[in-house]
Amino acid sequence: MRMQWLVPLALWAVAGCGGAAQSAGHGEPDRPGGGGGPSRCLILTTNDSEANFDGARSADGAGYVGTIARVAAWKQRMAAQHPGGVLLVEGGDVLQGRFMARADGDRAQAMRAAWQVYEQAGYDFGALGNHEFDAGPKPLRFALQGLRRYRLLVANLLAQGTALDPAESGRPLGLFGQTALADCAGIRVGLFGLLTPTSRTISQMGDVKMPAEPLRQPAREAVAQLRQQGAQVVVLLSHLGLEEDVALAADVTGIDVIVGGHSHTRMPREKRVGETLITQTGSRFSNLGELEAVLDGDGQGLDLQRSRWSLRAIDQALPLDAAVQAKVDQLRATLVAELMIGHRKQAWDLTNPRGTYSVLATRALVQSAQAAVQSWPGDQRTPAVTAGLLNAGGFRSHTLYPVGPVTNLDIAAIHPFANRAVVVGLTGQQLIDTLEHGCAPGSDGHGQGLVFFGLSSSCDRSKPVARYRMVEGKPVELIERGQRLVDPRIAGQPIDPNGRYRIATIDYLAKGGSGYFSLTQGDRRCWDGAAFGVEGGRCASPLIAEVIEAAVRSGGLDE
Repeated sequence: MRMQWLVPLALWAVAGCGGAAQSAGHGEPDRPGGGGGPSRCLILTTNDSEANFDGARSADGAGYVGTIARVAAWKQRMAAQHPGGVLLVEGGDVLQGRFMARADGDRAQAMRAAWQVYEQAGYDFGALGNHEFDAGPKPLRFALQGLRRYRLLVANLLAQGTALDPAESGRPLGLFGQTALADCAGIRVGLFGLLTPTSRTISQMGDVKMPAEPLRQPAREAVAQLRQQGAQVVVLLSHLGLEEDVALAADVTGIDVIVGGHSHTRMPREKRVGETLITQTGSRFSNLGELEAVLDGDGQGLDLQRSRWSLRAIDQALPLDAAVQAKVDQLRATLVAELMIGHRKQAWDLTNPRGTYSVLATRALVQSAQAAVQSWPGDQRTPAVTAGLLNAGGFRSHTLYPVGPVTNLDIAAIHPFANRAVVVGLTGQQLIDTLEHGCAPGSDGHGQGLVFFGLSSSCDRSKPVARYRMVEGKPVELIERGQRLVDPRIAGQPIDPNGRYRIATIDYLAKGGSGYFSLTQGDRRCWDGAAFGVEGGRCASPLIAEVIEAAVRSGGLDE
C-alpha cells in the first residue's frame, strides 16, 4: 500500500499576477483581472533550469546576462498590474550545474543556497527532478530545510522513515508535499508533482523508494484528492519527459495542465491530449512559459478555446531584479574560480550530445585508460583497452562553444557530475549485451544512449528488446537477450562472443547506471588496478572532468 504521510494539504497563499505574451496563432488574449470576464490565472513556468543563474555572457564579455533575476522582475511587474493572478512554478532539475561547484566542496550548502534563490525570486511550487538526487537524499533533505515558502511537490515517493523523511519539527506540512491548493485570481488551483521512475537507475536515491506502480496510481489518487478538496483546475508539475506526459494524459483523466520537464523540450505551442494541455519551456532558463489558464463556464476545468500558452525569451529585453541578482553575484563568489586551460581549435557543439566533442572526449578517456593499464603491477596488458563508452546524458550545458580559449568552467559545465574513470573487462557476450541495452526504448533520451570510441553498432528497433528481472526499478538479472543489436564491432572487427575485451567508461555506468546491468558483471578496475567497489572507499581514478581537462591542456582533444 502506498504511504500517505505527505497528504496534509498545503493551502498555500499565493500573491502574484498575470500577463501573457501573444501566443502564435491565437491573437492577443484578454488579461487577468480584466473586469467582468471569466476567471483566469497566469501560470509562469520554467523547467530543467539546472541553476543556470548566469545565462550567456554579456556583449562586452565582462559579465553575464542573468536569468532568474529577470524571471523575478517579470513576475513583480505583472503583480503590480494584476495582483493575485499568477503562479510561478517549475518542472524540476534545479540542483545541478555550475552553481553546485563551491570552492569549499560543500555541495549540500550549494543546493540549499540555490533553492533559496528560487524562493527569493518568487517561485511558488516546484517538482523534484532526478538531478535533485545527484548527491543522495541526505544533502537533498538539508537543502529542503532552508526553504520556508517555496513548496516542492512529489506524489510518487515513499520517503517516510528514510534519509529524505519530510517530517520536520515546527512544520506541520513537512519539508515537501504530495499535493497543494492555491488561490489564483479566485480560481482554486490544485497542484501535484511526479518524479520520473528512471531516477531509480540514473540518480542516487539511497533508501528512498517508489510505489510498485509509480505513475498512474499516484496520479489518479492525487487528482481525486484535489478534486474532493475543491480544486477547479488541476496542474501536474511533471518531471517525466514529454513522451511520458502524453501517455499519462491519455490514461489519467482530470489533469487540466501538465507543466513538463526532464526531456528539455522547447514547446512554442502547447500539446493537447483529450482535455489536458501539456507544456514545456526547454531548459536552462532559455524561456519563460506563460499559460493564461481561463476557467470554464461551469467552474471546473479549463476553457480550452480561451486559454493561451506562449514562450517568452529570458534575455536582456526583460527587466532585472537587483536584489535577486545581488544574491546570485554573492553565490558566484563562493564558486570555483575560472581559469584558462587551453585553446579550442574547433567549435564544440554540445547541443548534439553524440557529436564530435563527445567522441573526442571518449577517445581521451580511452587514451588515459591505456596509459593507466600499462602501470599495473604484474598485468600482462592482455587484452588491451581498445574502446570506450560514455552515456550521452552525462554531457551537459547544451551550448555551442566557439573557437577560442577553454576554461576549467567550460569543462565543469559539460561534465558536472563527480564520475570517476573505470576500466571494465568483459566477455564478448557481456559487451554485446551492453550494446544491446543501448538499443532499448528510451535510448535516444536521457536514459540508455551511449557515445562510442572504438565501438560501432546499429539498432533494429522492430526486433524484441532484452528482458530483465527488476527489483525496485533496477535490473538484477538478464532473463532474455534482446535482438535489436546489428553488426556490433570493436576496433573495426566483429565482436567475438567468446573473446575478452577491456573498455574504458565511468563509475556511473560501471555500477549499472541507466540500467547497464551487463557492465556490473565485468572485471571493474580503478586507474591504479584495484578492484572497483560500488560501496565504500574512493576509487583511485581521475574524474572524467579531470581526464578531459588534462587532454585540453596537452592539446589531445583536438582532432
